[in-house]
Amino acid sequence: MSAQAAEPASALLDAYRRHPARAGVDELLDEAGTRPHAEALAATIAATGLPGLLAARAEAAALVADEGITYGAADSGVRAPWLIDPLPLPLDAADWAGLERGLAQRAVLLDAVLADLYSTRALLRGRVLPPAAVLSHPGFTRPADQVDDPKRRQLVLTATDLGRDAAGTWRVISDRTQAPAGAGYTMATRRIVSRVLAGLHRTSDLARLRGFFHTMTGALLDASQGGSETPRVVLLSPGSSSETIFDQGLLATMLGFPLAEADDLVASQGRVWLRAGDALEPVDVVLRRVDAPLCDPLEFRGNSEVGLPGMIEAARRRAVTVVNPVGAGVLDNPALIAHLQPVAQALLGEDLLLDSPATWWCGDDASRSHVLARLERLVIKPVARSGPSAVRYGWLLSAAERAELAARIGDEPWAWCGQEPVELSTAPVVTSGGLEPRRFVLRAFGVAAGDSYDFLPGGLGRVAAGVGERTVSSASGTLAKDVWVPASATERVEPERVRPRLVVAPRESAVPPRVARTLMTIGALAERAEGTARLVKVADDLAEDFSARPGTPGAAASAHLLEAVSRITGVEHWYAESALGYLTRVALDASATGGVHSSARLMTAEAQEVRDLMSVDIWSVFSRLERTLAARPALDEALQPLLADVLESLLAYAGIVAQSMVRDSSWAFLDAGGRLERARHTVSLLRHTLVADGDPSAELVADTVLRAGESIITHRRRAAAGTGPARAAESVRPLLVHDLSNPRSVAHQLAALAADLRLVGDERLAAQAESLLPSVDAADDAGERLDRLAEALNALGARIASRHFVRQATRRTAEPTWSTPRQVV
Repeated sequence: MSAQAAEPASALLDAYRRHPARAGVDELLDEAGTRPHAEALAATIAATGLPGLLAARAEAAALVADEGITYGAADSGVRAPWLIDPLPLPLDAADWAGLERGLAQRAVLLDAVLADLYSTRALLRGRVLPPAAVLSHPGFTRPADQVDDPKRRQLVLTATDLGRDAAGTWRVISDRTQAPAGAGYTMATRRIVSRVLAGLHRTSDLARLRGFFHTMTGALLDASQGGSETPRVVLLSPGSSSETIFDQGLLATMLGFPLAEADDLVASQGRVWLRAGDALEPVDVVLRRVDAPLCDPLEFRGNSEVGLPGMIEAARRRAVTVVNPVGAGVLDNPALIAHLQPVAQALLGEDLLLDSPATWWCGDDASRSHVLARLERLVIKPVARSGPSAVRYGWLLSAAERAELAARIGDEPWAWCGQEPVELSTAPVVTSGGLEPRRFVLRAFGVAAGDSYDFLPGGLGRVAAGVGERTVSSASGTLAKDVWVPASATERVEPERVRPRLVVAPRESAVPPRVARTLMTIGALAERAEGTARLVKVADDLAEDFSARPGTPGAAASAHLLEAVSRITGVEHWYAESALGYLTRVALDASATGGVHSSARLMTAEAQEVRDLMSVDIWSVFSRLERTLAARPALDEALQPLLADVLESLLAYAGIVAQSMVRDSSWAFLDAGGRLERARHTVSLLRHTLVADGDPSAELVADTVLRAGESIITHRRRAAAGTGPARAAESVRPLLVHDLSNPRSVAHQLAALAADLRLVGDERLAAQAESLLPSVDAADDAGERLDRLAEALNALGARIASRHFVRQATRRTAEPTWSTPRQVV
């Protein structure tokens, strides 16, 4: 690095050191200078400088878009991107080792608390925990009482939010045991940062994250209570409407378990089953990402459409294990934090290694008086995280607001806690003005392993959205930090703590109807986008050549093609709209249903529903496709280069699918959707481009149709060799309808569709598909034959849907009286 470059880079770190918002405890710097374990990061900052760091931030944002990493509810069909700061946050080896010990002790303690609260309740009987603090908490679910064997591990997964106080001591801010979220985001953040700062990542000896997910897979298999040689595990998701659907999809991919929704499951004969085609396959473990109040309409909210009726009863019968148990939400309780120190003595005979900020539960008279007397200096938390009340910061409230809050606490004292604020440490964040200090919170993830717990090295770091902000929550727009832990800080798993893995043949199974429909829709939309893009491309080429030559056969052929585009896509050609304007709208207008952009965007949305089945390489292709279609050309720019880029992305998608998917039922439905759509599109193209033999434009129209059907080269070669007709008009139907060797022909699609249907075990529909193979010797009028073939293809599609896509009826046992809680990270 030159002296000229070093000077502003050094100024960058000096400016950060002097920043007034930097806390007394900073994760990068201490009073003496750079923290020893962060020297490599500081050197990278100095060597890179602000322009390089801003480039890394932009690259991280682009990679997030390419990978489709999102968080939050969809707004008009579009989700907010996951926000990542490119600077990692390194932790000292000794610091992490001590943190792990404290986290392991806390997890063991919470597991013991959970087992006690749903069995003997000795903690309540002995008044170690105030009964009202537990029994009034919405996370205490009475239907879960005595469901799980208290002798078995209750808490398989844990998540703990921590922060450093002004003394540099780690403090537990909250526990997340209901349905811990964020491990998938941690892996996604690591992947992005390791690419934008590849040199620093490569030269750092870091603990890898993948081993944690292997341990989680083993823990979930171990959670099975049955005697199955290979237990079946599913991840129960609320569906694509969930704010953390990306996290769920990536987690399912990492674990190797299917992502299931309530419609994919059924509770019958006292156990849970996965709907797999015509069969029901037993489920041994349900990894739950649906909150307890919504997970079983028979036991909890009767209006829930994301829960599985009968799941709790199956758990009572020990026929299925629910992870974490539906009653685990009682541990997400600030009132429990207020009493956890004596609980640790009662259950473990130990003091807590990781303490929390001083907390007072207002259900106790003395504690309530203390909170009310110091209201302006405390953080006031509702004990129910998913309730209507939010966390309040007393010093930010007006006198009237504090009075109103005090009245609410007086009315419902059991529902509130007061907590000392934590002066969180800061960490540097890259901004256009330089490095800014932001408050930092760490979420640590644990999984049961033998008698203790293993933890994801580092966990998910998050920093506040702005300078001086005290709230660090993904719901408020925080940035993620990749937390780095040295490999030397992680303990190796002892052999006896790992379940011996049996080598068994993989179990092939059909996919649930919801997944089958989604996969077939993806295949159809991909083919529709490609077929329409090819059609628009040749129509644009023809219009460009002949739009200025009215009255010629070429102009007539162009008019025929434009009319065909309108009829095939359903996108109306407006009066007086130019050919280029119309074709641009068909290609690029996302609101034009049936057009290229609309089909591509719907395809991406459908793929999000089955992320666990899709190759990780597909998302960058989808992102590139969306960017291409969103880049509307100027009026004087040609459409051809853009359409070529669109086809390149769609062909890349097709290649990834063809080369990465195992030929099982998932592949069969995905391929079947494309086959049926291509057959329909080809027949529709031929129907709407039929031109009388004597029409001067007939040959040019036929030539264009062959180009749209990617068969013009075959026609020319056969014509030159004397093995095919010389005229394009005579080659169209033989090549695009009857030729089994042509991968673009209707006959080829039907043969492949029949093979797909046999792969899913549907011999009857496979035979019906083969029966539609058109006969070369058919004597009927070509138009009538094509009309009948179109009707037959539509009828076949309807039969496939009625046979394989039947979803369960909407299940509702009571009128809705609750609002749906948000799942936040």
